[in-house]
Amino acid sequence: MSKKTFIETQFPIARLSAESYRERKAVSGQTLTGIGKWWGRKPLVLVRASILGMLIPASHDPKRDAEIFLKLMTMDDGGLWLRRKATLPDRELLAAAPAYRQEWKDTDDRESLRDLIWESLPPEERERLNEKRRFSLSRDSFEALSYSDKLKVCLRPEHIRGPDLEAWSEINAHLGTSAGSLEELVAELGRKRFGRLPQVGDSFCGGGVFLSKLQGSAARPTRAI
Repeated sequence: MSKKTFIETQFPIARLSAESYRERKAVSGQTLTGIGKWWGRKPLVLVRASILGMLIPASHDPKRDAEIFLKLMTMDDGGLWLRRKATLPDRELLAAAPAYRQEWKDTDDRESLRDLIWESLPPEERERLNEKRRFSLSRDSFEALSYSDKLKVCLRPEHIRGPDLEAWSEINAHLGTSAGSLEELVAELGRKRFGRLPQVGDSFCGGGVFLSKLQGSAARPTRAI
């Protein structure tokens, strides 16, 4: 228990700030907004980073620790490429949601409105539209973008399952684990550090917990990892 964790030695503030800002700009397109509202809620990407940062042990190689952490967060080059989203022509999106046409003409923030429209569509409509998506950037063109510009053409971390198999191979080799998902990794690292599956509580219900409208103050958790 005395060994320091990743979050005690370093933390990728710049990238996490950019990711958190991107999530906040989605407004009602944020993952938990449709479930319940809490004014002090933290961005999910920050919750995920904090939990992983408190479980991952710091090693004698800080540079490699940082690389592995970014892989887990899909905030490294490979993770961002994995998160890239194919382009859906605006006309196709608006044809599926004609009620937003006037707002589309009037808004100065089409990026956020695009996220809002997408979140409002039923699953079967999203599946249909996904078949019309096309990747518009080559890998070299994508890598040449700044981090903030990459985020404009990427899904948010919680929208994918996590690192790919190649990344998991590197992650497990560094951490001495055998996980294949974030849930499995949290369980493994928790047992190594605490001898049991870790439990995380948020006393202000701001990081992945919302108050049930049916049960008053009864809190129900939702997945941040």
